Amino acid sequence: MLAHTFVRPGVIARLRQSLLGPYMDAFAAALHQEGYAPYNIQRFLCAAEKYAQWVHTQGYTLSEIDADLVRRYSAGLPKYRNGNLPKAAQGLSALLRFLHQHGVTHPRQGGRSIPPLEQWLRDYDAHLEHVAGLALRTRRGYGSLVRRFLTTWCGAESPDWSALTAAEITTFVRQEAAIRRNAGRKQPAVAVRSFLRFLVFRGAIRPGLEAAAPSPPQWKYASLPSRLTPTDVERVLTVSHDGSAISVRNRAILFCLARLGLRAQDVVLLRFDDIDWAEGRLTLRPGKSRRARPLPLPQDVGEALVAYIRGGRPPSASRHVFLRSRPPFRALTSAAVWAIVRQAFTRAGIVVPPGVASHIFRHTVAYQMVNRGASFKEVADVLGHQSIQTTGIYAKLELETLAAVALPWGGGTL
Repeated sequence: MLAHTFVRPGVIARLRQSLLGPYMDAFAAALHQEGYAPYNIQRFLCAAEKYAQWVHTQGYTLSEIDADLVRRYSAGLPKYRNGNLPKAAQGLSALLRFLHQHGVTHPRQGGRSIPPLEQWLRDYDAHLEHVAGLALRTRRGYGSLVRRFLTTWCGAESPDWSALTAAEITTFVRQEAAIRRNAGRKQPAVAVRSFLRFLVFRGAIRPGLEAAAPSPPQWKYASLPSRLTPTDVERVLTVSHDGSAISVRNRAILFCLARLGLRAQDVVLLRFDDIDWAEGRLTLRPGKSRRARPLPLPQDVGEALVAYIRGGRPPSASRHVFLRSRPPFRALTSAAVWAIVRQAFTRAGIVVPPGVASHIFRHTVAYQMVNRGASFKEVADVLGHQSIQTTGIYAKLELETLAAVALPWGGGTL
């Protein structure tokens, strides 16, 4: 593969004689497979060679290469004024990933031990993933709040769980809730209570202490869900398309959200195997609801998907439908879908509340179904709600029917 990447035989010979020589051809092939441009592959290979020289001079072997060594190496390199890493450090994350996938690297013996606080956080994250079954984005949100809670309580010291009091828990949760808005006010209590339950599960604290994390008062049906008008929806779908590959992908994503009311995670998880073109049906993979569900594939959504697959999707062996527009061509994240929607609103000149993005399309789809006479059971089936009570919030969106049963004001003039 090096012969197809470099022209000068001397460069190829030098790379193959380096510490990474036995893996250089395979590393180049892996970068090409991930979609990197030839120029970037050249830079990454040369950076890997220089890094390997440094590793050797420091007395380490290939099996001992890890993220700590990369950070030490990068810290000693001059940085650009804009803060970007120099060329000698670019691509090293891809090298680490490659060496790990091929079983070359192994943890160093006698290396730096993990601080007790960090170990508790890692164990908690593993508990959330394997026991509670939470998605990565949710785990990160919980972990960030719990880290802040522990840092506030014990700093960098090893936690003494017997010294944790209900008053300290309550104070932290209330302070965090005070700086948040709307539904976000309950997140500190949910995250901290989840961590305290984990500590009970591990036997670190006594049962019942998790009740010290108070939930702020929430009036679930106090406000109307944000939604778009049909005109707004069509404007978003129209102005976001300029013919480029990125806009073709974004337009297909927006059609999936606007017509089917998908969650951002549903879009991220969508794979080619989930689309039945002959039957005109999508099968959404188990996500938040923990169960798969079929949905009809409307004509315009199908056309938008076909346009992206044929003219906008980069070549990749991945079975995920929606990929990054830059190499490595991996599946999108929920955060990327959120950013795509916010950008579409900006281009369409539509103002939505801060923090509102893809979920507003779900509210819009529910609003349209309710006002066309669909039952709550039908809305719940389309949106994938496990409980009909979750769908109950959309009862307030049937404004025409509610107006018809409203009682006249009998209090006279004010």
